Amino acid sequence: MHHLKIPYTSGWYTVVLPTLICLGVWGGLYLGILALLGWNVPGWLGVLLCFGGFIPGLAVAVVTYPFLIRLAERGRGELILEGDRLRWRTGRRWHEVDFTQPHKARIAAGTSGLSRSNARITLYPSVQEIHLPGARREDVLAFFPEAYFVDEMAVLPEEGTWGFVLSVDDPEAVHFFQDLLECLWRHREGNESFRLYRKFPWDHHPRPAFRHIRIIDWQTATPEEQAFVESLNAQVASSLGDVQLTPDYLLAWLYPSLRSKLDGRPDGWCIMPLGHIRVEVSLPRPDWKPFIVGHILKGALASALGAATPAGGPYLKDRRYLYVRGQGEDGRPLELAFEWYGPEDREYDEADFLVRFVQTRGRPRPRGRN
Repeated sequence: MHHLKIPYTSGWYTVVLPTLICLGVWGGLYLGILALLGWNVPGWLGVLLCFGGFIPGLAVAVVTYPFLIRLAERGRGELILEGDRLRWRTGRRWHEVDFTQPHKARIAAGTSGLSRSNARITLYPSVQEIHLPGARREDVLAFFPEAYFVDEMAVLPEEGTWGFVLSVDDPEAVHFFQDLLECLWRHREGNESFRLYRKFPWDHHPRPAFRHIRIIDWQTATPEEQAFVESLNAQVASSLGDVQLTPDYLLAWLYPSLRSKLDGRPDGWCIMPLGHIRVEVSLPRPDWKPFIVGHILKGALASALGAATPAGGPYLKDRRYLYVRGQGEDGRPLELAFEWYGPEDREYDEADFLVRFVQTRGRPRPRGRN
């Protein structure tokens, strides 16, 4: 049995409070100015005020972040690993996970945003993290030898995450982390994330019939092209929205229309050969179009009715996109973009593994796999 009393970095200081500070300054400036103007402003001015308030909000959050980090690092917690059961607490209440039962855990080992090495185990649904700063990736793979499953970037607590922080100079802490990795390996088939990971043919080397991105218009497709698409649909390992993955290709509906969504037949297919494309997931980006159009329409409606513009929505939402870059049929560079998933989405784990699968095709097989 391992029983550790170690430092704990609280997410309240590294994530929640910085976010609240940013949103508080942003919302305070926006609503305060609207109140001074009597809540009666044109739609374009409301949009401008909303965008302008974000910059000082972000600046205040950045300035106060180092102070919050110092507060976050003062916490302590307890970890107990006994057999296949892990218990922990950061206050009075104990939490636990029995790895012999269905569970969910992710592992990361590599560099952080500050280019420092780190290893991290994340447990769900509590989203509790256990860090071992200074740990090398190859040492983690010695105890969990499935390199494609282990994320290559492990963000440190001071970079905006949280969790228990072990010391690589403490033999007992290192032994605890190794035993926890071994426990996760023994019960990997009960790990929900690992089962999603196993959906993908990691040992298959792609052999696409062509190297360029091929676009097939379904309305004018030849019988041979239709048969080719149907054969690929029979090989789909993962399907996420308009994007599907086979062992040799990434498939996607081409600009799906309302008709195609209703009858389940796409207007066209993008066929992207693995090993000859690059994929990248964008950072969250504000979806300005519906936000701006919504406020303009709301202001116009209020003017037409002779009433004050009501406060509130529509609200600005963030979106992520999957960018696929390769070569078109004419030999020129081609970039495609598809709406993608974020950590708040139920499909995030599978989407993350799909991106990782495409990114690793054509690269040498990493060490640490059985």
